[in-house]
Amino acid sequence: MTASAHARTRAELARLTQGLRLALDEGASALSEEVVAESSSLLDRVGERMGLGDEFTVVAFAGSTGSGKSSLFNAVSGLEIAEVGVRRPTTSKPTACVWGAGGEEILDWLEVPKENRTWRESALDGDDETALHGLILVDLPDHDSTAVEHRLESDRMVGLVDVVFWVVDPQKYADYSLHTGYLASFAQHSTAMVFVLNQIDRLDAGDRAHAREHFASLLAEDGIADPRVHGASALTREGVPRLRGILAETITAKEAAVERLLADVRTVNAKVLAELGEPPSGIDDLAQAGPLIDAMMDAAGVDALASTVREDYLRRAYRATGYPVLAWAQRSKADPLGARHGSERSELLRAAAPEVTGAQSARVSLAAHELVESAVAGLPAVWRGRVAKQERASAEVLSSTLDSALTAVPIERERPGWWSTARFLQMLFFVCTVAGLLWGAAQLLMVLLTDFDVHILLWIAPLALLLGGVLGSWLTSSWAARARVRGADSAAEDVGARLRAAVLSAAQGEFLGPITAVLADHRRIHDALR
Repeated sequence: MTASAHARTRAELARLTQGLRLALDEGASALSEEVVAESSSLLDRVGERMGLGDEFTVVAFAGSTGSGKSSLFNAVSGLEIAEVGVRRPTTSKPTACVWGAGGEEILDWLEVPKENRTWRESALDGDDETALHGLILVDLPDHDSTAVEHRLESDRMVGLVDVVFWVVDPQKYADYSLHTGYLASFAQHSTAMVFVLNQIDRLDAGDRAHAREHFASLLAEDGIADPRVHGASALTREGVPRLRGILAETITAKEAAVERLLADVRTVNAKVLAELGEPPSGIDDLAQAGPLIDAMMDAAGVDALASTVREDYLRRAYRATGYPVLAWAQRSKADPLGARHGSERSELLRAAAPEVTGAQSARVSLAAHELVESAVAGLPAVWRGRVAKQERASAEVLSSTLDSALTAVPIERERPGWWSTARFLQMLFFVCTVAGLLWGAAQLLMVLLTDFDVHILLWIAPLALLLGGVLGSWLTSSWAARARVRGADSAAEDVGARLRAAVLSAAQGEFLGPITAVLADHRRIHDALR
């Protein structure tokens, strides 16, 4: 493994370990006691094993009674260390062989009795054992022993060592209890397991190949990807050099401990994820909260207020830009808003909005509850409870929050500049019309009451003023009418948009903010575990 790959593996272990620690710190109440205990134990083990460094790699020979693993252990070590067969003492403790100086700290951590420790090399070995420097080879008690303490010790050690060599014999390699009780549960640890079909000296060449292939197929059914199956014989030493080669490669890589721990963390993280549940898929939609926003806008009277603003704009614009005679008649009427409520324009407009009804309030509450319920339906009860607590707290302040948000929105718009232009033109053309009418009327009276002869040219000026005034007033009124409608629509849309933004801000902030924060915590823990 390259240095960069080595660094990535360690970084991944650190990341997933941190995620598991985060899940325990912030989400332990949502997990079962068994998973919490297993997670805590694993975190302790990761810290302890990483603290012991990678100078030594711990490999265990595990197997059932009669598999010949102790004989194979002796064959690999080249020493008669492990007791074999009927000479094996009734002990629940493992036996260890160490290549190279040191290793006491790891052996103490593994709780290997001092009397069961052997340091392999002597002056007679020369450089024969150099390739295995840094190896701690452990012979475990039989995992199917009739003695309970033997099985418990085997299970404990299998959970601690870096690599396990599962040693089986031709008669028991397909044993149901081996596959369902042990191997299937280690499916995530394929890189930390080697499978040895021992005692192949009892089989002919054809049977050996068939047995290895059958064993490999059974392991694949257990969920173990690309299982490494090797044949060996402790009696004839066939396959033993290959096993020593695998051990040497494992030691040289110095990755076995990290890879084993990484597999363990992934396994436990998967259990935590199963109990944590998937984050709500609609968490992003929750921030939009369409039905809730619609209900809140209806309760706040956003559309009604926008309609009131439009009508008020049209009324005031007509007074300012309408044909003078009609506009003066309009001004003589009392302002509907002012007559009812007062003189402050923004207050008048707000007061004109209808009061919130009980049905509208109930609709808001129901929309809020349904929104949250649908979002958290798949979460564990503890997380649903956290969200429900935030929902109740947020709902209590929703009404006051909405009122404050809407009150802060300015309602009245500035007086448009075109009003002054239209008013000026209306007055100008009105004066022209009146002047032309009065001028023409005066000349007509003079003709009727006196013998004054008005030249044809003198009729052109008043007629021009009259027709120009009428035409100008018509054109100005037409233009002003269209501008008033556009301005009223724009005013209503602008106020409506700002009110909607205020409603959305209130919903997202005071109401949905605390709820989405809980869901964000859940997603943060979930993502940290993957």
